[in-house]
Amino acid sequence: MKKKIKLFKRYLYSKPVVLLYLFIPVILSALKIKRIDNDFWFLSNTGKYILNHGFPTVEPFTIHSNLSFVIQQWLSDIIFYGVYKYSGQFGIVLLVFIINLLIIYLLYKICYMISEKRLHLTIILTIFVSLILTFLYITSRPQIFDFVILLSAIYILEKYIRTNNSKILWFLVLLSLLLINLHASTYFVLFLFLIPYLIDSFRFKFLFLNGEGYRKKPLFLILIPMLLTGVINPYGIKSITYIFTSFGIESINGIVGEMYSIIGAHAYIRIIYIIILCLIIIGIISNRKELKVRYLCLQLGTLLLGLTSIKGMSFLMIGGLFPLAYNFKNYFKSYKKQFNYSKKNIIFYIFTIIALTTITFITFIKYDETKDGNNQYSHYIYLERIVDYLDNTAKKEEVTLYTDYDTGSYLEYRGYKCYIDPRAEVFVKANNKKEDIMDEYYKLQNYRIPIGEFINKYNFNYLLVRTKDALYKYLEENNEYKIVIDNNGYYLFKKI
Repeated sequence: MKKKIKLFKRYLYSKPVVLLYLFIPVILSALKIKRIDNDFWFLSNTGKYILNHGFPTVEPFTIHSNLSFVIQQWLSDIIFYGVYKYSGQFGIVLLVFIINLLIIYLLYKICYMISEKRLHLTIILTIFVSLILTFLYITSRPQIFDFVILLSAIYILEKYIRTNNSKILWFLVLLSLLLINLHASTYFVLFLFLIPYLIDSFRFKFLFLNGEGYRKKPLFLILIPMLLTGVINPYGIKSITYIFTSFGIESINGIVGEMYSIIGAHAYIRIIYIIILCLIIIGIISNRKELKVRYLCLQLGTLLLGLTSIKGMSFLMIGGLFPLAYNFKNYFKSYKKQFNYSKKNIIFYIFTIIALTTITFITFIKYDETKDGNNQYSHYIYLERIVDYLDNTAKKEEVTLYTDYDTGSYLEYRGYKCYIDPRAEVFVKANNKKEDIMDEYYKLQNYRIPIGEFINKYNFNYLLVRTKDALYKYLEENNEYKIVIDNNGYYLFKKI
């Protein structure tokens, strides 16, 4: 028995064996990423429009006219449309899966570097963070590019501190250029992540904190080209300021699920936040004599972001948890190669990797593109029959269609102009310069405006509703409208 225990301990510190644990998030990622996100339809639709007509300044997909329009994620739109056009839904799912692999790899590299080769701690943190990201945030939306860019920025900054090689900071300029075009609304988060590193570049002592005092001049100088690249996008300064006219709006926070505060989120979201908070507090207390200013600032800042919304909590995953690799490193041994691998061991590792890779591949290709992780069909599956009905009975230019926030994007993708879709910021007056449609929709769903007046205002001849929609009961009881399609809780009403 003692020999077996010694053998187990020996293999526990074998890097190839420990790295095999990374297949846990990889396999679960292949299992979880089953479908394209509902937002994909307006992303792809926009990408198609840009390639065919150029960059619009007036919103082209809804029944509303002359809405000022900024496509703040235009490059993501083109990528999604291009992949979908040539490889379909499988290609989109594969793209998301590959990007998630890159995220897992970056998490591993960062934790391994700042923990000073504490391999087991690195694996634990990588699995923990990547699983939360996979199950909550990894989907066919521009945010997946955000995660790669922000993690890459952290890796570059940490590498600069250790090597004092200022040339690698130029990659931050490239990341800034990519982010402003891939997802402009996250542009300033890159600089929020940079601020703790600027603070820590000063040598100072405050209470139990000590500034590390590494070379600061290159860090401050690189800010200039980073900020200048912000205007290198089709909409110039409008893309940079887009976030300031789209954040903290009551109607968006009340309807868009990802903008719910932690208090209003599902219980499991609150539990995850509390667990993370406890881990951060324990890490700070246990390592208070060696705290890094940049890590503490990142943790406190992202904890606040996480409180504001479910979306903000994703930045807590990216910027608030990797510092635990430094705070807990004294409880783990640094990795050291303890033995040379025999041919038998090498064959075993190769066989295991092949087996796990095969399992991942089979799990990935045997996906059901019609269902999400909760075995609920995607919106578009139910909407297909409704679109077929409209295609066969009406001309698109004669259809004035009401849709709710979730269903609008697919109908627009199929060529119908709708009342609203998941692009919440587009319908805010501060952005479209004409009318606060998002506020109108919010009040409509909360019975704060008369439903009859609303319908007459737009003169809808078709209305696509679900039972939870405020319009459903009104339409059902009104003789002027009849149900022409009833597809599993998705109802298409036609005005008689």
